[in-house]
Amino acid sequence: MNEVELEDYKIMTKKRFSGSVETLVATKGFSYIDAITHIVEERGMDYSNVKRLLSDSIKQKLEAEASNLRLIQTPAGNKLPL
Repeated sequence: MNEVELEDYKIMTKKRFSGSVETLVATKGFSYIDAITHIVEERGMDYSNVKRLLSDSIKQKLEAEASNLRLIQTPAGNKLPL
């Protein structure tokens, strides 16, 4: 990799990150948590930067996934089975 390609590889925007997460989920069958972890580890990113890179739709999907795995508590209420 030359210097320009390396710099492009290191720069991660919200759009690129969200696209990468969705691609891993769709093509490789990763969960959202696993896809985010895979990208962060592969690119050597800091986990504290992930929050600003997540789109609203991925945040909602991640929250639903974490709730189903009982990693977070969600307010009690009626929930339709999907």
